[in-house]
Amino acid sequence: MLAEEDRCFIAHMRGLLDRETLARLMDRFAATEQAAQATLRSPHDASRVAIGASTDAFRLDPVWLDPWRNASAERIARLSPFTWMMYPPNIRHLTDPEHLVPWHQDIGYVKRMPRVHRRIITCFVPLEPDPSAHATLELAVGRFGEIDHAEAAGHGAAILDRSFANTRRFELDLGDAIVFGDHVPHRTVRVDDRPIDRRSIEYRFVIPDEALDDKDYFRLDENRLARRTGAPS
Repeated sequence: MLAEEDRCFIAHMRGLLDRETLARLMDRFAATEQAAQATLRSPHDASRVAIGASTDAFRLDPVWLDPWRNASAERIARLSPFTWMMYPPNIRHLTDPEHLVPWHQDIGYVKRMPRVHRRIITCFVPLEPDPSAHATLELAVGRFGEIDHAEAAGHGAAILDRSFANTRRFELDLGDAIVFGDHVPHRTVRVDDRPIDRRSIEYRFVIPDEALDDKDYFRLDENRLARRTGAPS
């Protein structure tokens, strides 16, 4: 169980998701990415592709929910009380040379959405067979409030002109996840100066009572997509 009010926690959750399921998603990614990423339905889609994120046509594929279908009680407990997943998840394929995501807090992006969740947590899941050989996340360790963000290089929210003395990276295996609060500054970094070529999924979860009305979520406890009626907006 996670500390409900700690928005600066960082957890390396080993073996959180099934390796075979993630390997199937990697195959699906390779087979469908080109066509789905070429389906630009809006200027927003085009801007997402430019920074290595996915189009709506790609991220709305329900297959990305497969790692969480029929989640065990133990898996749900590891994320509790954050058991409603925002749908769809964020799918990324970062490549050289332009896809280094700058320092940011996820609350910086949340605050730019038309409707704002009070808080979220992020579950970063790499799809590469050997995640440790690919670009990864660097996270700042400490206690942080909301930091000012500005647009930078096409990213809608970035922390500018600030460095972090205490940072951490994790050696990840397939099936591992990094789970962290929405006040944790983080960025994408290379591994040993290798070229960037990384596929990953970012799942974001909320506490059920903080779900927004008329928005889609995947309920881990009931293994289904759901919308909450009468939630605060």
